[in-house]
Amino acid sequence: MWGVSKRPGQSSQKARSSQKVQSGQKVPSGPGGVREVTPELRARTARTFGLVILGFVAGIALMVAVLSAQGRALREYAVRVQAAVLATGPSVNVSYGQKCVDALPGALPSGVLDCDVQVAGGRVSVLMQLERERQFRLPARGAAE
Repeated sequence: MWGVSKRPGQSSQKARSSQKVQSGQKVPSGPGGVREVTPELRARTARTFGLVILGFVAGIALMVAVLSAQGRALREYAVRVQAAVLATGPSVNVSYGQKCVDALPGALPSGVLDCDVQVAGGRVSVLMQLERERQFRLPARGAAE
């Protein structure tokens, strides 16, 4: 045993096993030992599990709320653009397209890459190009509707 020294308070495996036998107690034998699950430990584990599930559900609910609010903002903007174009009284004999910012000056809502207004036969529709290659189309509406 050249160069092997023990730190103070450190004992060998043989010495620990002889201590177990002498004291008569059942002591866990290291990392693979048996551990008794107490009611406190069980309650703490159940509480942690419940909090994880609650956090997951809250995160999903928050994502749904944000997406719903964004969708509502897009629809409201498209309706305002459509109303602005209808207020000009488009002719039923003319068809044309224009950008939403020309019809209703101001910034596009967040997440909108491009917005076009199509006028055909006096009916106005709005098409928005959104992030992640999505589209939102507001159906055509005429001045008489």
